[in-house]
Amino acid sequence: MDVVAAAGIDVSPWSRRADGSVTESPQKNPHYCYEWAFGGSGEPTALCVWHRLLTVEDGVVSYTDNYRETALLLDRASEDRFQPPSTKSRARDQAKRARRFDLSLPHSFRRSEPVRVITLVGNPRRLQSGPGIDASKVEFRMLDPEPWYVQSYSDNDGLFRMVRGIPLAKSIEATSSRNTSGIFLDQFSLHEPLQRQETTGLVYPRSAEVRGLVLQRAAGFCEHCGLEGSKTSSGGIYLETHHVIPLSEEGPDVEWNVVAICAHDHRRAHHAHDRESIRVQLVEHLVRVFPQAQSRLRTR
Repeated sequence: MDVVAAAGIDVSPWSRRADGSVTESPQKNPHYCYEWAFGGSGEPTALCVWHRLLTVEDGVVSYTDNYRETALLLDRASEDRFQPPSTKSRARDQAKRARRFDLSLPHSFRRSEPVRVITLVGNPRRLQSGPGIDASKVEFRMLDPEPWYVQSYSDNDGLFRMVRGIPLAKSIEATSSRNTSGIFLDQFSLHEPLQRQETTGLVYPRSAEVRGLVLQRAAGFCEHCGLEGSKTSSGGIYLETHHVIPLSEEGPDVEWNVVAICAHDHRRAHHAHDRESIRVQLVEHLVRVFPQAQSRLRTR
C-alpha cells in the first residue's frame, strides 16, 4: 500500500470493503493488496514485476513478458476438473489480475507515458509450480525511482517489452495516426433520442453532456481493451458509450456509470457468453476512476 501511494496513486479506496464498510486494516484489503497492476485512468500506472525476471543487456534493464498468454493459461487451470477447488479459485483470481496488467500496457505504449515499476523479491511460485497451483510469497517490495516505458506491445498476442529509463524516441500519439482534431464521437452523435419512446423496445434518453465527458475521459481509447477507436471521415475518433448498470435496470445516466468502449467490446458486453465477466471488469475500472461510487456500482 505504501509503495502504491508513493507511485502517486490514490489508496483511499483500500480503507473500504467491497460492501462499502470501513476496514481497520486497509493494507490487507484483498480487493487491492493482491493486485499486479494499479492506477491508470488519469493516475500513474504502477506494475508489479519480479526482480528475477529483469534482464540487463548493454547496460539497459528490460522486462519482456506476455500477460495475455498468462491469463489464458490460468483460465485453463481454473477449468481443469482434476485440480482441487482451491487451485481453480486461485487461478480464476490470478487470471483477472493478469488481464488487468495486460490492459494497462496499450495506453502507456501508444502515448509513451511512463510506468512505475514495483520490483518484487521472494518466491514466485506461480512461475515454478505452474498456473494457479500455489500462491507466490513476496518478501520485499521496492518502488523503482526510475520511470519505465513500454517500448513494444503486440495487439495480436499481447507480447510486450518494457525498458527502464528510456522513453520511446517518438511517441506513437505524435505520429500521423494521432487524433489532432480533438473530436470524439459515439453511436448517438448524429441521432440523439430526445425522450423515452416506444419502438420495437424501449429507447431511453441519454445525456449528451455525460456522453461528452466520458468520451473526453477515454481520449479515443477503449476503456476495456485499450485499443484506439475507429477514425471517422471527419478526422474524429469513434467509440461507443455503454451504461455498465443498464438503464433498463434503473442504472443512472451519470458519468460514473458510463464507459467508452470499442464497437467490438460493446457487442461483447451485451451478447458474449462472458458478458458478466466483462461487466465486472468495467465496474472495477469505474471504481478506480470514481472510488466514491464503488458502493453503488458493486451492489448491482
